[in-house]
Amino acid sequence: MGGFGLFDIGKTALLMNRRALDTIAHNVANSATPGYTRQDVVLENIPTGDITAVGTTGRGVRITEVKRMYDAFLTLQLRTEKSNLSYWNAYEKGVVKIENIFNEASDTGISTAITDFFNAWQEVAQNPEGYAQRTLLIKKAEYMSSRISGAYTMLDDGRTEIFKSSQSLVNEVNSIAAKIAYLNDKIAAVPGALDLKDQRDLLIEKLNEIVKVSTFEDNVGRYSVLIGGTPLVDGGKTYKMSVTTDTANAMHFYVDLESEVREINSYITGGELKANLDLRETNILSIMNRLNAFAIDLSFTVNYYHRQGYGLDNSTGNDFFRQLYSITDSSPAVGGTVAGIDFTNISVVNLGKMYRIDYNTVGGAGYQQEEAGATDIYWRVQESTDGTTWTTINPLSVTLSSDTSTIPDYRTLEFSGIKIRIDGNQSDLVTTVTEQFGISFNSNAAKYMATAITDPQKVAAAQTDPSDPSGGVGDNRNARLIADLINQRIIAGAIPIDFYRSMVSDVGVDASSSKINMKFQSTLVEELERRRQEVSGVSLDEEAANLIKYQKAFQASAKLISVADELLETLIAMTGRR
Repeated sequence: MGGFGLFDIGKTALLMNRRALDTIAHNVANSATPGYTRQDVVLENIPTGDITAVGTTGRGVRITEVKRMYDAFLTLQLRTEKSNLSYWNAYEKGVVKIENIFNEASDTGISTAITDFFNAWQEVAQNPEGYAQRTLLIKKAEYMSSRISGAYTMLDDGRTEIFKSSQSLVNEVNSIAAKIAYLNDKIAAVPGALDLKDQRDLLIEKLNEIVKVSTFEDNVGRYSVLIGGTPLVDGGKTYKMSVTTDTANAMHFYVDLESEVREINSYITGGELKANLDLRETNILSIMNRLNAFAIDLSFTVNYYHRQGYGLDNSTGNDFFRQLYSITDSSPAVGGTVAGIDFTNISVVNLGKMYRIDYNTVGGAGYQQEEAGATDIYWRVQESTDGTTWTTINPLSVTLSSDTSTIPDYRTLEFSGIKIRIDGNQSDLVTTVTEQFGISFNSNAAKYMATAITDPQKVAAAQTDPSDPSGGVGDNRNARLIADLINQRIIAGAIPIDFYRSMVSDVGVDASSSKINMKFQSTLVEELERRRQEVSGVSLDEEAANLIKYQKAFQASAKLISVADELLETLIAMTGRR
């Protein structure tokens, strides 16, 4: 190797060490920067110098690349678990709010109000003429109704808050997507822009906490971001996400693609938006439906028996609670009467629909035969959302009263999670060719639950007219019958207090489970963060050691050039003397 070879080797070493020092300085400066990935230089010797008898000499060193200390698999794991943590964090907060609505720790809870209501009927039964007992009954009924209505209203308000929160999150998703697309274009133009890749990965991580996404990289380093199979970012292009509610107040997420506006509810599988979707459309809605079922079943049953009784003012046929349902008879009422409404499967009940029940003795399209014989009766149930277009419900179950040794005096129809009892024996029913009932429910029944009775005199404690000598003053049989409903399975096949407590218990179990899941996810994310820091994090101690190493190497490189210069000067001097 000639004398100038030392200069070349020294120069490459000097430049390499200077670049390494720059990288170390950049690491130290960003040691606390969120999302920053430690950078390192990759060195390579420059081969093929002079060929000698013992081999070839080298030509120095060069930097092949500056790379990020990045583990793609670990990053993917962390994104997934952070998305799950975000889900459970949001879900747990939402469930705790629901739990606070049904706080039964004090004696002001709804379960106490339910018990007090039936106990008040017992008090009336003990003193059926007592004005104080009748007044107290109305007050207890008003309080119970207001507590149920208040709980329903708070749940409904919670759904509204979740929708507003989802709107804000969707706006944030669109903002992040636009930033990712911008960085995609920058990275494609400058492939070695490592800091831009860090910024993009940080945005992907934040996006994943809102809604779980997947990514893949094209051949120029740009990311495509998808929610399920729906693109949100495609290189430098973005597709706008939106959220709306339909006529039934159900929340729907959409992505506006070039060819269609696609609903993506089923593609949202993680992140805060998934928690909002589950809370609003499953958890809270289920509880609201159970409150509706409680309000409708209780009000219908109490009203049914109350209408049979008499008040002190001889009045009868009065509802005790406001009607949360509508029963119409569109043809002459010769046969049956709707005498009971119950919910067998609340999860499938749609209170927004209207139902039409027909029966006749000749059958027809959609009718189901009740029983074989000369006096056959056929039933049909249809449903509608607008009262104009009707669809026959199938399957329909028709069950006769348990005493079928003679003519059955009632039958029970079950359909769409609803059970309806129709009184009227067969001989009464066949006197008319066709009978039709219309039934609909208030879709916000619990919200509007209230007492219809305001006058204590009208409380129907008696089963007979007080002026009737066979009954007379002191008749308490109707009050005792209604008071005993607390022990009857009148609410979706359960006694009232058990039905309500099971609902509260489910809320408590859900809250406890969500706390456990959140704690587990938090621990898992902490462990993955620790492992990522081991790979990608900046250790100031390690950087300090590298700083000294490359500083010494830089000084040695400078010394090498100095020695080469001295050798060259000596050689020139020797040549000059000749």
